[in-house]
Amino acid sequence: MNLTLDRAEVLRYMGHAGGDADIAETAQRAMDRIVEIAQPRWKWIVCTPDALPLSGNDIRRHLDGCDRMAVLCATLGAAVDREIRRTGHRSMLDALALDAAAGDAIEKVCDAAEDEIRMQFGQDGFYVTGRFSPGYGDLPIGIQRDLLALCDAPRRIGLSVTPSNLLTPGKSVTALLGISAHPVSGRGRGCGTCRLSADCPYRKRGTHCGA
Repeated sequence: MNLTLDRAEVLRYMGHAGGDADIAETAQRAMDRIVEIAQPRWKWIVCTPDALPLSGNDIRRHLDGCDRMAVLCATLGAAVDREIRRTGHRSMLDALALDAAAGDAIEKVCDAAEDEIRMQFGQDGFYVTGRFSPGYGDLPIGIQRDLLALCDAPRRIGLSVTPSNLLTPGKSVTALLGISAHPVSGRGRGCGTCRLSADCPYRKRGTHCGA
């Protein structure tokens, strides 16, 4: 996959609206570095909703009308995490820029994976909802391990989960997408469905993460 990052998005993740040439240059360097070292990989499978121990009203609403779902796991690879940690020892600004660029990159990877799913099912006349990840709404983050197991993600793409349910490598995403023979919308992503919204650094800056 050829990653093409959006500098405006990276600056937004950094909390800058632009206009500062030095910050913009820092963001561009970070983007170039992430594109250089990232190893985007994803894996998805299709199953019925009862293949996972789903709990919470939000995911049920999201999958309403769907008799199947795609389980998606995606990652940028471990090199990105290492670069962000290493850079943080010498420059917090550069590390922030790398983290922001990686945030935009993993969204682009997920978008590409979602496009792949939509193309495969759309050509057969099926409809696909948007992505819904553990931690959105009342879908527990503890379901991560089950999602990874279904996709065989540790072996297939090198994506694992810690005992505290954090994905490793950190710049990774898991998500569910409903599949239906009829038009569906699912529940939209965003601050209203995120369990982290109360302490979100983006909201404190008056922006949002793009989810």
